Amino acid sequence: MTLNFLNIIHVLLAVALIGFILVQRGPGATAGSAFGSGASSTVFGARGSGSFLTKTTAILATLFFALSMLMAVQANRDAKQMMKAGSDLGVVGSLQDNSEVPVITPSTPVKETGDVPAMDEKAVKQAQDNAKAMQDKLSPATEEIEKTEKAAQNVVDKAEEAAKQAEQAAAESQDSGDE
Repeated sequence: MTLNFLNIIHVLLAVALIGFILVQRGPGATAGSAFGSGASSTVFGARGSGSFLTKTTAILATLFFALSMLMAVQANRDAKQMMKAGSDLGVVGSLQDNSEVPVITPSTPVKETGDVPAMDEKAVKQAQDNAKAMQDKLSPATEEIEKTEKAAQNVVDKAEEAAKQAEQAAAESQDSGDE
């Protein structure tokens, strides 16, 4: 008996068990009602489907459980035999303690002065050019933002001044109303 054959039988048992459980009589329904309204108790004989489906489900469940246990025992035996034989266990089994760590060497030597490594002059020049281009693009927007901020501050100042004048007018009208 191989484990693959047992897997096939296991799947077939599972499908049969599911089918028999679904066909069983539910509350308010009968198995024969699937074949027509008048044949509710005649599909599995005069005694009905209860005893046949219940016994078959119990047998299939027992076989399923026994086969599951048999497969677990067989898989355990196979694993022990593989461990004794020293066969390949996959990625974890191929790791060895005496392996050497590869050394990474750069493709071109880098000129170093002191503790600071040398920089690529072309890359520095390109970065400076990119920064200047971005600054040129942002200058008009920055000027526009500054103009907007000044205009907003003028509006706020005028609103504060109008509020002060309104307070003074209200105070004067209250003083004149008190007299």
